Amino acid sequence: MHGIRLVDWAVRLQRRFNMPTIHRRSFAGRNSLIYGADVMTAQKNGSPIVALESTIITHGMPYPDNLNTALRVEDAVKKQGAIPATIGIIEGKVYIGLNKKQLEVLSKADPAKTIKCSRRDISTIVSHTLNGGTTVSATMLIAHIADIPIMATGGIGGVHRGAELTFDVSTDLTELGRTPVAVVCSGVKSILDIEKTLEYLETQGVPVVKIGETSDFPAFYCTKTLDEVKAPCRVFNAKEAADVMEAQRALGIGSGILFAVPIPDEHALDPAVMSTAIREALKKASDACITGKQVTPFLLKEINEITRGRSLEANIALVENNAKVAAEIAWSLCQRTSQGALNMAPSASARSITSRQKPVIVGAAVLDTVLQVKEPEISNDGGTYNGQTRRNCGGVGRNVAEALIKLGLANTRFISVVGDDEHGKTIIDSLGTGAETLKRLPDVNTAKFTVILNGKGECIFCISEIESFEAIVPELIRECRSHLEEASLLVLDANLPIDTMRYVLDVASEANVPVWYEPTDIQKAAKIFEVGRQWQNVLHFISPNLYELRVISRFFDIPVIKNTNWETEARLMAGKLSEHIPVIITTLGPQGVLVTRGASEHEPFYDKDGKLVVNSPIVSRLYSIEKSATESDEVINVSGCGDCLTAGVIYGIHRDLNESNCISIALKAAALSLKSFDTVPSTLKVLSINGKKSQLG
Repeated sequence: MHGIRLVDWAVRLQRRFNMPTIHRRSFAGRNSLIYGADVMTAQKNGSPIVALESTIITHGMPYPDNLNTALRVEDAVKKQGAIPATIGIIEGKVYIGLNKKQLEVLSKADPAKTIKCSRRDISTIVSHTLNGGTTVSATMLIAHIADIPIMATGGIGGVHRGAELTFDVSTDLTELGRTPVAVVCSGVKSILDIEKTLEYLETQGVPVVKIGETSDFPAFYCTKTLDEVKAPCRVFNAKEAADVMEAQRALGIGSGILFAVPIPDEHALDPAVMSTAIREALKKASDACITGKQVTPFLLKEINEITRGRSLEANIALVENNAKVAAEIAWSLCQRTSQGALNMAPSASARSITSRQKPVIVGAAVLDTVLQVKEPEISNDGGTYNGQTRRNCGGVGRNVAEALIKLGLANTRFISVVGDDEHGKTIIDSLGTGAETLKRLPDVNTAKFTVILNGKGECIFCISEIESFEAIVPELIRECRSHLEEASLLVLDANLPIDTMRYVLDVASEANVPVWYEPTDIQKAAKIFEVGRQWQNVLHFISPNLYELRVISRFFDIPVIKNTNWETEARLMAGKLSEHIPVIITTLGPQGVLVTRGASEHEPFYDKDGKLVVNSPIVSRLYSIEKSATESDEVINVSGCGDCLTAGVIYGIHRDLNESNCISIALKAAALSLKSFDTVPSTLKVLSINGKKSQLG
């Protein structure tokens, strides 16, 4: 954990609010503000961050609903390409970015012994080393200190009903009036007096902005109030909301902004039904003499019982949706401040490719058992076929790594997981020094594939045992972070868990390392784009086959036209997709390889300054395979063909070859694979480069 001493926090407060200077000796030795690793990485990288409050965990829901909701809300932020920073206090430490273990601590904590923490409570909780769930006001304050401009919650506190007698007004409202952090919520909790709350916010000078198609102010569980209260201002989407934030910041206005987002229609409750439930819950609170901080948790619990759980379901849905919208706003705001870092001139540079010569592959390692029949066709008739069995190392990532090593890039490193078993040892031995980043775990079984091939070497079907892929977690990748940062090119295959892929992309973006994505199969082809928007910073290459290209095109709403030949279909899809990805290398089986990019075939992929060459209209060029390489009597195995082709292109890039020569090497590597029982043939060593020419005859 990395921490900032309480004195440094105090200094920040002093600077922001012109408070008297606090001397260092007053707080010597106290580490009280701690950033999560992902939050620190995002701040260094300038990535969007969304702050999240934690009273919903400590006081808003019962366990395990509170923990599951917290995880779902964080995931909603991640899916939009932003980093969640759930803020909470554990044993007097203020955490900006709680990890799963810390979320569990707060979710299981006794609410009676855990402080519902607003601005006034922070110093007491810290000094007494207590646990606290931060309300909107405390979360805003800490987010502002941490330079996080936006947060998400369910609904803010407000003016309580009967406040003219009790003076019960939430500190969330005064915090919005003095702290420049935007709060995305579903309005005010419906147990409160919504109209008086809006009046109070007007007095505090807080912009209240509805995001949506109408100006109806949302009422937490409901898309609008029973008496249809209107919002003072409205925007249509996250981009326009970011415009408001940018204008507020440019003008130097020091208040927050309240963005009101209605609950999705499919989860919304009827305003009349909720009004009745709230009145009943309020009466119970009055009869039980519930006051102060205990009012809101009591009412929420009672309403959930009255509605038979429907209000809790609605609460979870609206919080998750608010987090999504907040992440969209954060991303749009980040685009402005980064001055176009997400344009189609990707930020990652290849300056180090020819100097470092160190591709790093993160992906799957598998031991393949191949059952190949001798007959050209087999049928599901229970018959017996003549054939043979062989075993070799596989996995898309591992295959690319081995091929690069055999082609001559000895500094290649492969990051993955195998079991502490015979199969794991076999895979490690196959890579030599490239396996120094391969983790061998005692409680994991090495992944295995059983592949059934016909007499032509074509795959009929597979049986997979791939539970070990889930063990390739971000914590394991962090141990190899230095290798990622030093890489000349990062190659990801789609077998990685989403969180792991997201972490690698964050590191690639921070370290300015370009990324190559191998889709692996149609079920996972679009996974890198589902991670969030991190790929837009660094993704330079994808290498799909036609079927994977169709899946990726559908993700981007690109029409898939199948009533034409393969080449034409691939050209149309890749041409549209090139608006998002600079280089698309599509394998078309016997027809060859289609390269789509904005440069000629005589130019390298990177210029002398290490920038991706994009200097002409997008063109797709088909490179045909030599007929002799695909004749049926010479094809033994097609399973490693695509991986060897990928390795061939990457090898050519590291040798500073132009596109045409890169593809020439790649096609020769693929042809050698077709003629070998091994997925990655030892004959790849025959391919060597002297200047710009291949020495293979």
